[in-house]
Amino acid sequence: MNLIKWLSILLLCNMLCSCGKTQQPANPDMEWWREARFGMFVHWGLYSVAAGEWKGKQIDGIGEWIQNFAKIPNSEYEKLASGFTMANYRPEEWVKLAKNAGARYIIFTTKHHEGFCLYPSSVSDFDVERTPYKGDPLKELVEACRKHGIKVGLYYSHRQDWHEEEAAVMDKEYDGHYGKPKSEVRPDADKYINEKALPQIKELLTRYGKIDLLWYDTPMDLTEEQSRAFVNAVRELQPECIVNGRVGYDLGDYGMLGDNEMPCAKVSQDLEMVATMNRTWGYKKNDHDWKKPKDILCSLIECASRGVNYVVNVGPKADGTIPQPSVDIMNFIGEWMKTNAESIYSTTANPFNDNFPWGFVTRKNNILYLHLLRQPAGNSIELKGMLSPIEKAEMLSSGEEVSFSCENICKLTLPDSLDYERVPVLKLTCKEPVHINDANYMNESIISIPIASGTVVPGPEGRLGFSEGMATQNFRKGTGKVLMKCEVDSPGTYLVRVFTSRHWRKSFAEGANITLKVGNRLFESVTLQKDGELANVRQHSYPETWSDIGTVAFEQEGTVKLELSVNETGTFNRLGSFGEDLQHEKDDNIRFLRIELVKQ
Repeated sequence: MNLIKWLSILLLCNMLCSCGKTQQPANPDMEWWREARFGMFVHWGLYSVAAGEWKGKQIDGIGEWIQNFAKIPNSEYEKLASGFTMANYRPEEWVKLAKNAGARYIIFTTKHHEGFCLYPSSVSDFDVERTPYKGDPLKELVEACRKHGIKVGLYYSHRQDWHEEEAAVMDKEYDGHYGKPKSEVRPDADKYINEKALPQIKELLTRYGKIDLLWYDTPMDLTEEQSRAFVNAVRELQPECIVNGRVGYDLGDYGMLGDNEMPCAKVSQDLEMVATMNRTWGYKKNDHDWKKPKDILCSLIECASRGVNYVVNVGPKADGTIPQPSVDIMNFIGEWMKTNAESIYSTTANPFNDNFPWGFVTRKNNILYLHLLRQPAGNSIELKGMLSPIEKAEMLSSGEEVSFSCENICKLTLPDSLDYERVPVLKLTCKEPVHINDANYMNESIISIPIASGTVVPGPEGRLGFSEGMATQNFRKGTGKVLMKCEVDSPGTYLVRVFTSRHWRKSFAEGANITLKVGNRLFESVTLQKDGELANVRQHSYPETWSDIGTVAFEQEGTVKLELSVNETGTFNRLGSFGEDLQHEKDDNIRFLRIELVKQ
């Protein structure tokens, strides 16, 4: 699946270019989606037969893009259908796996970029009827979802279709899909949309009963009118069906992050993170780089703490078997959800400023849930800025009471026996709806300041902003500065650490230069260095790098103001198998995440 950051940038640009247009009215059917918080993606297609290899050679890149990466003509790629046996396809087992893990919806790839339909289509014969399977796998999965109370989402690649010459996006594809040079290919997007894509959307929305979510992908060069046609088709045929953001032009019911992109702070709109368990979406037999079950569980928790839905992917084999590591991960999540699910479902984002080194917080009315990824320093927690009196503190899974005091600062003392590999959850019930002073306070000797918590001052060449994931965008020389502040409650010397991120297809920007003022200390014209990079589940998609730029001394307690501006954005090198054609992320920007002041 090519759900990459350039798409988010493209969609954002579309939004900016459409300023003044009427925003889509809120869809009342989004409520189930907001309550769900957790879903499961399924990537399955002819690429599952290839399994990452072509003619005995391992092909780099994500599995579902093998036709593009291995430069396979359609005449050869079509032959994979005979190996797509689905002999062990048990849709009810898939649904039970999702349900037992706590997922509330499933998104199934009905047609990916390869153009192959996983249902019998009257519009195209490049479909499941070419395989040895005698049945309709989509119909069987939908019925299993309904039987077990799981919402149904259908993925459909509405712009890219490598099987159809009319759908060609010439500067994004190698020379060879259609058995002729690019110069002889004659794309006609309107013809493809009107004769294949929209008729197939009609099939999906009229043959299978109620569909809860239509998940479009990669709008690329579609016009707003073309994107709107895909939305209108859903509104006309199934008005209660939700449309995702990748339909284009901000026409969907919720926004979209890049693949495996975690917001760096709590978000201001409905968003969904889609994530892999290893490095691919479609099955690759030699991709054994599986993420740890706890790390994927923590991604679900972190998403909830940002106010974002989390959808984790499984990539079945050609026979329908889900790889055992995926099963093990889903079962691990399910065990945790049995006793902790209330800290995820129907929750809202962390009301604090996302700066707890020990874990993440979610909220539900007068309740806070503290998810402990590791043991807090001193086995105790201080909730600075907590203004609502606590009535009860207990461990969610066991009901064990936790001692607390809330005189000047709310302090909690944790039991000694907690198993942090199982991510215990501390439930705090307040006497009234939770009220927080969301200033940036120090926790465990670190003051963490999300850049998005600041105020933007425009510059002579425009105004910087924040992406859907709350990183800076359009931040370059002349587009202004960000004003932030934090609370220093412990005088002393602090290391100033600046965190940035980038897409994995870019190197760290050489020559990036900033000016940062922290209190009375001015760091003028500082060139950022790659002093370290976080090792986490996102390091292969959106690496997070820190740069140490010096120290600052605070002689007294109080509010400290910060001011950040960019002098030079630096130069990136292009990396990765997609190449420059497919990378539309703007280079003239630094993606700032946060600033940390670390007590020395």
